[in-house]
Amino acid sequence: MKKIGFAISIVSLFLLLAACNTSSPNKSEQPKNTPQLSAEETIYQNNCATCHGGNLEGAYGPALQNVGKSYSKEQIMEIIKNGKGSMPSQSFVPAADQEKLATWLSSKK
Repeated sequence: MKKIGFAISIVSLFLLLAACNTSSPNKSEQPKNTPQLSAEETIYQNNCATCHGGNLEGAYGPALQNVGKSYSKEQIMEIIKNGKGSMPSQSFVPAADQEKLATWLSSKK
């Protein structure tokens, strides 16, 4: 019985890690009519979309479509730097990108 639980844990871990893959496809693999993303949207897609959804709609993490109504840019920066609740610190994101992301997210009202 312990072996089954262990096997399920390992499979779950692999699925979680596969979902966290943030590598972008080669330009030749991208659809021809894909709109250009802003720098802020690219940062979001590469670091946040797995948990917060590709369109800020929420997934594992909460929706961020109106996050600027609830949090200021400074508060969002604090959350990015230190985490909140089940969200871990995103300290691996460069400081300049954290700033851009916080500014962009704080405009979502």
